[in-house]
Amino acid sequence: MFEEITKEFIRTHKFVATFPTFTPTSQSFKLLPGGKNLPPSPNELQGELRKKFSEIMATTFNSDYIKVESKCCISQASMRKYLNGSRDIPMFAVARLCVGAHLPLEKVCELFKLCGHILSPKDFLLDAIVCDTIKCGENIEDFYETTKQYGLDSFWKKLDKLV
Repeated sequence: MFEEITKEFIRTHKFVATFPTFTPTSQSFKLLPGGKNLPPSPNELQGELRKKFSEIMATTFNSDYIKVESKCCISQASMRKYLNGSRDIPMFAVARLCVGAHLPLEKVCELFKLCGHILSPKDFLLDAIVCDTIKCGENIEDFYETTKQYGLDSFWKKLDKLV
């Protein structure tokens, strides 16, 4: 999956945008009686994403918030808020969890979809960096270093206040 996404690809490719934005896709829609499509509610997606986060937290990190913080750069307080539903899980927290937990790309795609985004590493720089970092088995520090290399370090500083 995404075999063509490499550091060389990232270095030379012209991306549509740096960051993805939420755009519902037909794949994320439910079919209603009468054949009309309706996107799932954000609460529905967040609820499912919260379940997946909880499973990853238990199976990969043995429910250890300190380990999640060190491996994923998601603060203990933020992770607790994500899991108890008092804060929505942003796509960038999903990216951090995927990288820090070394999840397979199929699982990464599934989690991003629950954020309302189809992972598109040929279109979005951040998606390509996430995919390459995971494919190479790199850690969260490598992820930050690569994003910094492409001028995204100021973005992460702003994001750290949110995540």
